[in-house]
Amino acid sequence: MNEVENLKAGHQNGGKMAQGTKENPKAKYGCWIFRPRCLQFLNTIKWHVFWHCIYSFCEGFIVNGVINIIIVTLEKRYELTSQRSGMIASANDFGAAVLFIIVGYLGTHANKPRLMAAGMFLMSLGCLVFSLPQFVGDEYSFTISSANSSENVCSVSNSSTGSCSVKTSKENYEGYYTLLLLGNALVGIGAVPSFTLGLTYIEENSSTRNSPLYFGFTFCSAALGVAAGYIAGAQTLSLFVDMYKVDVSNLALSPLSPQWVGAWWVGILAGMGGFLLVLFPIAAYPKRLPGYDELQKVKVSEAQTKSEEIYKEHEEFGKSLKHLPKSLWLLAKNPAFVFIILGGTVEIFIIGGLATFGAKLFQEFFNVDIYEAGNLMGFITVPGSAGGMLFGGYIVKKFDLKCRGIIRFSCACLFLCMCLGPSFLASCPSRPIAGVSTSYPANSELSFVSSCNSDCGCSTAGFEPVCDVNQIVYFSPCHAGCRGVSVVNGTKIYEDCSCINSTAPSMTLTSGECSDRCALFYLFCVLLFFMMFLTFSTMSPTVTAMFRCIPPQQRSLGIGIQLTFGRLLGTTPGPIFLGAILDSTCTVWQESCGVRGNCWVYDKWPLGLRLMLWWMGTKLVGFVFLLFASCVYKPESTENQSVRVETSAADNPVFSVLDESNYKNNTKL
Repeated sequence: MNEVENLKAGHQNGGKMAQGTKENPKAKYGCWIFRPRCLQFLNTIKWHVFWHCIYSFCEGFIVNGVINIIIVTLEKRYELTSQRSGMIASANDFGAAVLFIIVGYLGTHANKPRLMAAGMFLMSLGCLVFSLPQFVGDEYSFTISSANSSENVCSVSNSSTGSCSVKTSKENYEGYYTLLLLGNALVGIGAVPSFTLGLTYIEENSSTRNSPLYFGFTFCSAALGVAAGYIAGAQTLSLFVDMYKVDVSNLALSPLSPQWVGAWWVGILAGMGGFLLVLFPIAAYPKRLPGYDELQKVKVSEAQTKSEEIYKEHEEFGKSLKHLPKSLWLLAKNPAFVFIILGGTVEIFIIGGLATFGAKLFQEFFNVDIYEAGNLMGFITVPGSAGGMLFGGYIVKKFDLKCRGIIRFSCACLFLCMCLGPSFLASCPSRPIAGVSTSYPANSELSFVSSCNSDCGCSTAGFEPVCDVNQIVYFSPCHAGCRGVSVVNGTKIYEDCSCINSTAPSMTLTSGECSDRCALFYLFCVLLFFMMFLTFSTMSPTVTAMFRCIPPQQRSLGIGIQLTFGRLLGTTPGPIFLGAILDSTCTVWQESCGVRGNCWVYDKWPLGLRLMLWWMGTKLVGFVFLLFASCVYKPESTENQSVRVETSAADNPVFSVLDESNYKNNTKL
């Protein structure tokens, strides 16, 4: 009894050094021969979680923060559809998906922190490659009406087809697009060790009761990084993309102009520096923290299968790739594990799409600019996603939920979140756009070409909306039939606008779409908070449930499989699928010399309806998968397990119906 209590006291402190550490130099903090005594206070699981949280912050900052907020800017800069820009976000998963299982399987017996540090170096290299298009390409070109330019105003010369033939060769956008894909793919590959081995390292070096909370801290840090990425990315987008190449003071564009392209590359370079800084303290951790062996002796298995016996009977099992097929088969025979993986994949599918285009949805639904949309996503992400992940980890620890209780808690969160799907129907009304949602005065058909601008040679290459006194929006001054423009005290005065019912030779049109924010904007912000809170409340619990239902020797492989499914069927198709939904509701495309670029105008109502169906349908599928996992989960008997130190109550009756008397008998000292 005294021995058990000593073990308990030695591990409730978060993994402090055990006796004998001095006799094992490899268990000390440091690299090679550099293991100074003054740094050994870092050699605990709590400090490792601290550094892992910083890494998670940087990863969230880049992957789900900065890259997602600059997606709209990349669409404009390199003339991409939403589906193609979604491919950039999905590229993070291309190479990673192939390596998750292999790294998770072979990394079980490797020095996990060293592999994590190597991955962080690769992530910094990926950030460098991602930013290269800005530094190897030409300056950004745009069309805008001004006193010194005839672009975007009515002119017979615009209709000449020679403008395309005499142009210098267009920038190699396809080459730059490839660099963006490659850079984000390298970032994704570099993150593989931290995802597969990092969580396993935390789980195997901490007590069963504390690991869910540690997972919550790491996931929360990632969410804070996402929020910081949205906010920081939005701020850098207020700077002109080529600010170091041109005189910004003489620029005809402003940050509120639809054609404005911000400095998307600044946040990427900042993330590169963050990865380089955090890899050094991570690399110094030993293969196993002091006290590892004692922790394993007092943990009670909740695994459903008896595959752990194979590892005990064959010591070399799992250390070679030839054992991989059998290891995968052992996991495939665990139905609870399979359904938990599928349920988590559905959640990742939703998160991947919403994280990529969330700011754009704010921009389209509520008539806000991309900078404000980025700030909104950041401010909602902090209490929503971060709070949800902490809440999920706290509930598991507070009620000491077992595996079935954890799954049922996740089911409850999924069902409540599904009911919030109609939130996407909330949007502010847009002003009618001439030729799109309302006809020109002389036309009965919806078309940009009318008798008043048929000889103007207008195109949709550059979006410069203007609004008349009747609150009708024209795609550009050219589409309004305006044949000239002058600037008086900073205000543009348009001349001879033949499409507008006015006898005045000149008039002042309002730049922009003349659409204001409505009360539904604030309602949607509140509803989106709850949608994110409930969605992310399942993140830490599902990872914990996955770890609980499989043996310790298979946990690195298990998380590798989870991440592979999550990437291949979740974050890879998620942004592409949501981008396709956006593209399907586009009413005005950018077209330059017959080549389609990004979308300028979307139809709000069909977009909201399709998003609602997408949200509710995927949430329902995830709910069904986790419900099946709860039904098929049957933990093996713990009668022959080692002594358990941390006694606890049975599952909370709200989420589980375990036999309490049997549970207590199995946990007696």
